[in-house]
Amino acid sequence: MLGIVLCGGQSLRMGTDKGLLDHQNKIWAQVAAEKLASLNLPVKFSVNPSQQEVYAAYLGKGQLIIDDTLLDVRGPLLGVLSVHLSNPEEDLFLLACDMLLMEIRLMEKLIKLFKPDDNFESYIFSQDSRQEPLCGIYKAKGLKKIVRLLQTNALARHSMKCVLSNLRICETTLESQDYKYFGNFNSKEDIKGTSPDNTPKL
Repeated sequence: MLGIVLCGGQSLRMGTDKGLLDHQNKIWAQVAAEKLASLNLPVKFSVNPSQQEVYAAYLGKGQLIIDDTLLDVRGPLLGVLSVHLSNPEEDLFLLACDMLLMEIRLMEKLIKLFKPDDNFESYIFSQDSRQEPLCGIYKAKGLKKIVRLLQTNALARHSMKCVLSNLRICETTLESQDYKYFGNFNSKEDIKGTSPDNTPKL
């Protein structure tokens, strides 16, 4: 299994590349990587072509997996499928770089649930029936299925929620006190703790 830090978003609301923002003297991408590494996983960073040069300066070119521009997909799914196609036999543990509050103990829960030979194709959390796709495990066999659906124009939408609807999921319900760890920091207001959705302050 590979740990994958998703850094390839456009960061439009933030106005600057979120993965390169500083938190406790580390860039956000490194914070996420250390959490994945604590699970004894090798870690790679999913980035888009425009990010390649600056991320290579921080992390080393060999640590990066660049979005495949031949894929007619947008959003996180482009990064996920690009990683899958370059490592087709690897299961992936995804973590978005802007989920800064994520706790390792929650990630460990998914690792403990994971069984290489069971029928599940993804392991995720949900809160109030809302799935959390950007901190989760995706098996190679499930991602192969998604590629086939994409190739045959049978994937209705290119959202991660649509991806999950096509996979056999092991879904774990979050306790209410753990909801805050799944907040995404999308803007400067989120960081300051003044967002309308009450994203916790850093």
